[in-house]
Amino acid sequence: MKKKLVGLLLAASLLVISGCSELEQMFMLDSAKGADSMVEGETVVSFLDVGQGDATLVQTDEATVLIDSGRHDQRVIFDHLDELAIDSLDLVIFTHPHADHIGNGDLIVEEYNPEEVWIDGNETTSQVFERLVDALLASDANVVEPIAGETYQFGALQFDVLNPGEELTGNLNNDSISFIMHYGDVSFLFTGDAERPAEQAMVNTGISLSADIYHMGHHGSNTSSHDFFMNEVLPEVAVYSAGEKNSYGHPGATALSRVEATGAEIFGTIEDGTITIRTDGTTFEVDTAND
Repeated sequence: MKKKLVGLLLAASLLVISGCSELEQMFMLDSAKGADSMVEGETVVSFLDVGQGDATLVQTDEATVLIDSGRHDQRVIFDHLDELAIDSLDLVIFTHPHADHIGNGDLIVEEYNPEEVWIDGNETTSQVFERLVDALLASDANVVEPIAGETYQFGALQFDVLNPGEELTGNLNNDSISFIMHYGDVSFLFTGDAERPAEQAMVNTGISLSADIYHMGHHGSNTSSHDFFMNEVLPEVAVYSAGEKNSYGHPGATALSRVEATGAEIFGTIEDGTITIRTDGTTFEVDTAND
């Protein structure tokens, strides 16, 4: 299945570009996993507690990035953005068009006027997706469908794209936009809802998957974070985003065990609330909203 959503938006005249809490821990990196570069200032990555959904905010001195926008039936993300005094966004990444990832996408585009929006190219018939497309059509955002092997730079942030490939599979989870985000020598891996086939495809690219912080795939589901994949990532910290007493059983005990086997320390929004990681590009510190 070829990518075609950007083509649809292009036909509509959009410019398309290819291509402090009570718990605090400091991590000193033994070796650089990210792109070697000197950076100044601090980057703050907030894994927002939006219940059974995904939303992560990245703030640097030069750029503000939102990765997914939470559930369609909850507006808590706007409380978080207000609390953090966010009034505009440089980049919004919608990893894939499920409603717990693009749920507030239309309102985010309308209210925060992002300069650039990433989408994977899949289409659905859901009202949530159709509202997002309408918002993109009405916006001035550059719409990008990133492809594995591409690299993007936003200020001091470097994004190495791992998934999807040039041809979409049509499986929304496995076509999730996945990437490693580097800030200096500190790296974060995001995989959306990618499951075993996508994890294998990422390994097959030959691109290094090594990352200091891993946002667990598919809300910590057992369908993700397989041993062969984790042996490539070897994170120091892993974070899952899931809602309390959710009907999916997230996070899965098997997935947690696989991640723990790498030696990673695991944080989750169910127990910890919003998880904030601050980094100067050399070390990083983890704060949680809850005890």
